[in-house]
Amino acid sequence: MIRVKLGEFLRLPSILAGMGYSVVVPTEGNGVTKFEGYSPDSAIDLDYVRAINAPRDFLLPDGERLYRYRSTATVTSYGLKIRFPTVEGPCPVTINAEYTAPGGRLAFFAIHPCHANSIRYLDRVMLSDPADPYYKARREGMLTVVLECEEGDDYCFCVPAGSWRAEEGYCDILVRRSGEWFLVQPRSDAGKEAASKLNAQDDDGKSIEGKPPKMKSSFSIRASEGEIDRAPAEGLDSCTLCAACTVTCPTCYCSDIEDRFNLVDPSNVERVRRRMSCQRKCYSMIAGGTIFLKTKEERYRWRLKHKFPFSEKAFGMSGCVGCGNCIAFCPAGIDMRKTVGRDQG
Repeated sequence: MIRVKLGEFLRLPSILAGMGYSVVVPTEGNGVTKFEGYSPDSAIDLDYVRAINAPRDFLLPDGERLYRYRSTATVTSYGLKIRFPTVEGPCPVTINAEYTAPGGRLAFFAIHPCHANSIRYLDRVMLSDPADPYYKARREGMLTVVLECEEGDDYCFCVPAGSWRAEEGYCDILVRRSGEWFLVQPRSDAGKEAASKLNAQDDDGKSIEGKPPKMKSSFSIRASEGEIDRAPAEGLDSCTLCAACTVTCPTCYCSDIEDRFNLVDPSNVERVRRRMSCQRKCYSMIAGGTIFLKTKEERYRWRLKHKFPFSEKAFGMSGCVGCGNCIAFCPAGIDMRKTVGRDQG
């Protein structure tokens, strides 16, 4: 393990960029912390407790183009005309798809342990057979620099959620504050290569031991299907259906597919993946217009069931990392902790 002062630690994003990584850093602006692509002018925020976005937004970007293809649509003097198969046979057309795999290597600087665990969850989902090729391409060669938290705010519950520690394989460099120093512990070959470029002092070979951050309250999670069904769902009358809970969640991965074309050249179609929220009514709509999750309460309970019992059964871990974003950024102040557990003071 080594130790560095603040100025030297802040050189690490530049070092990673020089190693060929596309570096993502927490930046502060207008009182909000947001992960953004690194530049020499980035206002890096190392004092943040939470960010309004997460590594998910770079591993599964909203509006990602999956591929282009040529359709049978044409423009006539009467407007748009699309040819479909008829009783006389299929349309005489060959569809040529154009696919470009995402390139480059991502590096996340100063993410928190809960963010590292959100990547661990997304790996369980997106890399399960069959693996999502777009996520897999971005995930390969990725590097993470995890900065431990010292204390959570009123919304954090990473300790009861079990996500306060960065698991093996999801932290290339672990960092802890110690007074005016930053203790830096490489945990992978890539992490060792990056850390070796810092002007650092040796710290007598010590290692960073696990130390959970301080929580404002002790919170016990109880989230089986039956418990979620029976528990109160307070504040839903005030829900504005803004979907901030899923937009800011670091593990929500639901998406919809859209085909986009230009009226100037409607035969050239772009298929994109757009983020979808289970809190929207259209989420559970099927052919014919039938909607399964009709009310706010049904959709709210569905989200919690997916985060806890459904994810634990399907992927072997909870889909909630206890970051508290869904509570902190909810304009109606809806607190899911009142449904999935008990505040122990």
